Amino acid sequence: MRQLIRRLSRVGDDTSSAPSSPAKRRGGKAAVPPQGHVPVHVGDGSDAERFLVRAELLGRPALAELLGRAAQEYGYDHQGPLRIPCSPAAFRAALASVAGDGDGC
Repeated sequence: MRQLIRRLSRVGDDTSSAPSSPAKRRGGKAAVPPQGHVPVHVGDGSDAERFLVRAELLGRPALAELLGRAAQEYGYDHQGPLRIPCSPAAFRAALASVAGDGDGC
């Protein structure tokens, strides 16, 4: 899991943005994420959603736990976007918990 967090943390940092936001598509293709953000696909099937998450937040305990579950389910060699095996509602709750850690994120 440390490898995954290290790889994702190289994306950069943009502290002026919100912790996450729903990703927008242009012309049917996924938009390039802003610097310092990682696209994350959450859920399966029709309830799946795509989020843009600040890379620095992925090391926080609530999100690191979800990354651990993703590593167990998909492995570290998984090709394609980062996928989190939980409901979008649970992911939003995890984001809310890391956004309220008291450091202004």
